[in-house]
Amino acid sequence: MKHLVFVFSLLLSISSAFAQKSTDNLAGTYKTDDDGVLIIVSKTSNGFVGIDPAKRVVLKDIKFVDGQWKGMVYNPKKDITAECELYLAGNKLKIVAHKGILTKTVYWEKQ
Repeated sequence: MKHLVFVFSLLLSISSAFAQKSTDNLAGTYKTDDDGVLIIVSKTSNGFVGIDPAKRVVLKDIKFVDGQWKGMVYNPKKDITAECELYLAGNKLKIVAHKGILTKTVYWEKQ
């Protein structure tokens, strides 16, 4: 029984660590994990947007919906746009992109 209580407590603490809030401030400058590009994420009147150094919109329509930050992410190298969820964890922004049945997770580090 003690083990069951411990496991439940552990699961509860892990889930609350990734809990999203509508008051999360995603704004800032982030370095991508794949090639170190700096992305500037700014708050707009209806969410957040991310711009790369070439002035391309790589994050758009980022809004808090159904308890999660959701929107669209663009990969300019592959010219692919996908739906995504975003999770703020300390100084990292976790982005989970979905395109069809494929999913990719990337981490951007706040500078």
